[in-house]
Amino acid sequence: MIRSVFRGFRDLYNLSFASYKPITSKTYRLKTKEELYFFSKRSELYAKEKYNFLYNQGIKNILYPLKNRLGEFVSDYRNEKYFVMDYVNCPDIIGEIRAVNLLDELTDLHNNTFFKRQLSVDFSRRKMELLFEYLQYKFNVLEAYIRTLETRDFDEFSIPVLKNYRHLLDAKKVMGRIHRRLVSDIKDKKSVYYAFVHNNPKTNHLLTYRGQRFLTSIEKAKVGITSLDISKFYLNSKDINIDLVPLVNQYFDKFDDDFYRNYFYFLVLLYYMKGIVIYDKDYVSCQSFLYASTSIKDFLFAFDLNKDKTE
Repeated sequence: MIRSVFRGFRDLYNLSFASYKPITSKTYRLKTKEELYFFSKRSELYAKEKYNFLYNQGIKNILYPLKNRLGEFVSDYRNEKYFVMDYVNCPDIIGEIRAVNLLDELTDLHNNTFFKRQLSVDFSRRKMELLFEYLQYKFNVLEAYIRTLETRDFDEFSIPVLKNYRHLLDAKKVMGRIHRRLVSDIKDKKSVYYAFVHNNPKTNHLLTYRGQRFLTSIEKAKVGITSLDISKFYLNSKDINIDLVPLVNQYFDKFDDDFYRNYFYFLVLLYYMKGIVIYDKDYVSCQSFLYASTSIKDFLFAFDLNKDKTE
């Protein structure tokens, strides 16, 4: 099937591919008879529209696919969508530098696509209500789980869970406080900055090509509040030996209010809570619980969130 797809690219791209090598389930390295290498990916819905939008906006730090003979970045072939681009061998760059460079390119993308829009009372408030209902459910189940542990004999699994549960209670308090502030902003129909957000920022989605840096893998991108990108950047870069706090603070210092910073805090804590795997009220993945609770403890300390500075 895939072989026939790449044979069909001959007419679409005027390229004759001699072989292909799977990289992942959706990506391939293609080689022409002239031993030129290209990268191909089975594309997502609306990727074509996203590339067109960015290209027409003059965004320079996106690695665009090759245009086919129809002038499109994404090709429809046998009910599937694919794109082809130059294959890039990324130089070996240490993770700390890649993380800083990634944040620079995200900032550039945001700055070149931003606009202001009022928060929608109907949509935004309902979204926050649904998130808060989810959190209440999760905290209630975790509380029930802790109570069951307290009735059992302590062992090597229950003791660290019981010792770290307080960090989740701290998160619950902080998220409740931030949630009230965000809902207040929504009620006031605050006008906030939106931009085109990458929505999947990882250091391996930044490539250096011909002396310039480019963002790749924009299939999940959308228009949204940029705090979404910064929260995912923070979470995806946690294992890199770099102090992320000053980088994040520098990004949010440019805004004239704390809405974006508060939304970032809320999102990071939300993703940590979502990462706790619950099977039922009597069984929670100990590994996911300890990872989330430890990460939450470090995050609250790093950004000094346990104290309400409005008090």
